[in-house]
Amino acid sequence: MSLSRRERKLEAIRQQQISGIVTARNSLPLSGVSVTVKGTETGTTTDNDGRFSLNVPDMKGILVFSYVDYKTREEPINERISIDVVMEEANKALEEVVIVGYGTQKKANLTGAVATLDGSALESRPVTSVSSAIQGLIPGLTSIAASPRPGGTGANMRVRGISTLGNSELLLVIDGVPMAGPGDLNHINPGDIETITVLKDAASAAIYGARAANGVMLVTTKKGKADSKPSVAYNYYYGIERPTAKAEFLSSADYIRLLNESQSNVGKTPTYTDEQLQKAIDGSDPNYFANTNWVDEMYKSSGSLQNHNISVNGGNGKSGYFLSYGYLKDNGFITGDAFKAHRHNLRLRMNTEIIDRVTIDGNVSYIDRFDSEPAQGTARDGGVIYSAHQISPLVPVRFTSGGWGYGGGSQNPIAIASLGGQNRFQSQQFSANVNATIRIMEGLSVKAQYGMILDNSLRNEQNNTIRYYYPENNLLWYTSNPVNNVALNDYKTRNQNLFFQGDYAKKLGKHDFKLLVGYSQEWLRGDFFGGNRQGIISEDLPTLNIGAGIQTNGSSAYHRAIRSTFGRFNYVFASKYLLEVNYRLDATSRFAEQNRWKGFPSFSAGWLLSEEKFMDWSRNTLSSAKIRGSYGKLGNENLGSNYYPYLSLMSSVGTMPIGGVLTSAYAQTVAANPDLFWETHEMSNIGLDLTFLKNKLEINADYFVKNTRDILATIPLPDVLGVGEPQQNLISVKNKGWELAVNWKDNIGKVDYSFRFNISDVKNEITNLAGVAPVIGDQVRMVGQPIDAFYGLVADRISQVEDYTYDAATNKYTPKFPVLVADRNFLGPGDIIYKDLSGPDGKPDGVITLDNDRQVIGNPYPRYTYGFRGTANYRGFDFAFFLQGVLKSNGYILGPARHAFINESTNPQKVHLDRWTPQNTSASYPRLTYQQSHNQRFSSFWLEDGAYLRLKNVQLGYTLPTSLTTKLRIQRLRFYASADNLLTVTKFFYAYDPETPLTNGGLYPQLQIFTFGLNVNFR
Repeated sequence: MSLSRRERKLEAIRQQQISGIVTARNSLPLSGVSVTVKGTETGTTTDNDGRFSLNVPDMKGILVFSYVDYKTREEPINERISIDVVMEEANKALEEVVIVGYGTQKKANLTGAVATLDGSALESRPVTSVSSAIQGLIPGLTSIAASPRPGGTGANMRVRGISTLGNSELLLVIDGVPMAGPGDLNHINPGDIETITVLKDAASAAIYGARAANGVMLVTTKKGKADSKPSVAYNYYYGIERPTAKAEFLSSADYIRLLNESQSNVGKTPTYTDEQLQKAIDGSDPNYFANTNWVDEMYKSSGSLQNHNISVNGGNGKSGYFLSYGYLKDNGFITGDAFKAHRHNLRLRMNTEIIDRVTIDGNVSYIDRFDSEPAQGTARDGGVIYSAHQISPLVPVRFTSGGWGYGGGSQNPIAIASLGGQNRFQSQQFSANVNATIRIMEGLSVKAQYGMILDNSLRNEQNNTIRYYYPENNLLWYTSNPVNNVALNDYKTRNQNLFFQGDYAKKLGKHDFKLLVGYSQEWLRGDFFGGNRQGIISEDLPTLNIGAGIQTNGSSAYHRAIRSTFGRFNYVFASKYLLEVNYRLDATSRFAEQNRWKGFPSFSAGWLLSEEKFMDWSRNTLSSAKIRGSYGKLGNENLGSNYYPYLSLMSSVGTMPIGGVLTSAYAQTVAANPDLFWETHEMSNIGLDLTFLKNKLEINADYFVKNTRDILATIPLPDVLGVGEPQQNLISVKNKGWELAVNWKDNIGKVDYSFRFNISDVKNEITNLAGVAPVIGDQVRMVGQPIDAFYGLVADRISQVEDYTYDAATNKYTPKFPVLVADRNFLGPGDIIYKDLSGPDGKPDGVITLDNDRQVIGNPYPRYTYGFRGTANYRGFDFAFFLQGVLKSNGYILGPARHAFINESTNPQKVHLDRWTPQNTSASYPRLTYQQSHNQRFSSFWLEDGAYLRLKNVQLGYTLPTSLTTKLRIQRLRFYASADNLLTVTKFFYAYDPETPLTNGGLYPQLQIFTFGLNVNFR
């Protein structure tokens, strides 16, 4: 029933306006403080000067003031029309609650190594993959860039390094549901993330037992706030992207000059004459002597990405809801239309409390994503970008006749990227979980949760035919992929999780007890079906039924399950002595019945020494101090792609034709091992947590040792076995290191600022091969060395004329230094000298051999990783920067990415202008030798310094005063500009990014991204 004009006037008279100022204890105004009338939906927020005003229905009511990092304060109105409030900072060090396995704990009571990240750290950044965005933000977590292409896999995340030769992936748990793999983190809408918690040691992770060996990441999504009025938030950004680095190849004229020189250096007749060189200089023959910069042709001037995210949050009574929708679109900067991706995210989370004892929380999400790339893809040593490194600059993109350019040998990468076909991937993921908690009595509750994740994906790969014609007569020159084809592969998985747990908490005087017991079960089913058709009659319709040639198809399925019981006991005495015990008993379907069950215990203790009376003298400086230590065992049942390694499996095998007809056959190809059992990780950790100056300064330090035993490997067996060797539990690896995090938060006048710094050190080594032969190659696995360490010759220097004896009659140089026998006849001034390190008797023998003179020369995995983040706020302006880097890391660039003329497909770059010649004896690159690679043997000469310091993100924003936006019912309106990977300081090879330290040039480049966006909150 609507009110009359008189009634509305009387209501306005009854409503009284109250105003005031909210400040901190240092008298600085606080902006954004929530001011509400208790028990009603009436409220407002303070402006940049800390001022507020609102109409209240009752002058005897109560105002509630709440603000992040400050204690909530209630202030009776008592007929006042002006109320000024001073907010008191909360003691976050003691009161902050942290998400842990199957529950929460006060940060003050934690005894394990746990790191947390607030979701706000991801706001306003162009986050296409969360795994890349958190790089450098969490101590002990290393994110190694994998593929930044549109829809790519983000980064490989490692907790405290690599400690196994098998699967090193961490366990990802989202809202209590274990995911199939950590890659699922990159599909979440970043705007939905409330917190990220990483469990790094055995004490914190043992509650997850068999899947926690490589660390656990807990992601909690946002939920609705009960009894709060609806709020709507909209976030948008648009960005442009370009590569952080790219190779600079030489012009056609310089290409000819250096090619001829490389041929002359090895006694061959130069390919090109002076007349042909002139054609390249003056451009008189654009068909056969073009001047094409293929990398520039491959890259557009820039790519683009955009993101929209809208969410609604609110509640009524004891119920809350959170609804969000996100859309991300990423168009890559590679020529053609193949590199692109988009993603839709929809999430609904509802929580309610009924009959004062039962709490229900339901969470439903749907993810629809698509990405595509050329059919040849991108790889370290293959794909369209790799092809752009191989083709000669003399070949044009297109001939003057309009056809695709071709020069023999390497294919035209622009043609491949544009018309060579595409690899399209579509995926729909539906996930739902619901949990109910019943409070039986004070301190006692039981909880049950069921979660399900349905994945359905389709990969459509089409390989087209490309024809090249002579420009002068249009006759066919060459056909690439003469038999086209299309392949469709369908993947479906259903992952289900069910757990029950009981929690009991009791306080008796100075004694606090907490007990958790639980049971869980997970089971997953995966199905695959694929078909391939050759000779498709129309390349515009990538479907199977238009294939007229050979037809193939196949299918497979798998199932795995894990069943567990678990428990945790916490004891706190006098709020300063802490004890925690965890135990989990797991059974997995991956092992034979006699080996399926194993228990994983952990023990940890802590001492809040700042609570002792003898520390009273430090109260004004030391806010809190805690020493903690832990020991425990973790397991790893994720031992590769074979879900049944204990069974003798039959596989299809090729046979000889019978009567001219191919027949199908099946055989056992790998021996089974019913004695396989768990890979075990044993970890010790000691830590120190300090806060100073009323929590302005926080320091966290950890030292850890991790021993991994029973890693799977194979031992060579006699060929008479007839099948592949079975895997056995054999190898051991040791990791040790330390972590340090330092946080500072304060203000100078009206400027609030903060700094967060963290650094981690991880060193690993193989401690036992148990009879397994060492892996010897450019990367090795040897006792006493890091996993996959670089192994090569040690370079001394580039040789000079005086390092040889010269025979004018034969025009031959004979080296005076030790050489490889295979290289002796090719060597001359300008070649690399290698050090003679050893011989058959362990001493230098005057001969270089690969068996005796190679050693470990580097490590592809960084020893140290660090990050430094700073923020500042002043009167609506906000500024943030983030520095990230690594130390003691090596890289290796090989093939066409680094070298020239070692074969027909390695072209010169600008760096090769500084090659050794008789006139340039202090060169950085050896002499050019056509189709010879003795200078390119893997050695310390080519090892790159992978250390770098990067300005990972810098951002500037401005929030309009609320006095300008409240009339539009806008609570907050912020504009910002942001840049990612703006600056990098490194000694790494100029053409490639140190975040991808091992490449032949074919990987999708790392990105520099500039974004502009806005954040709007409606009320």
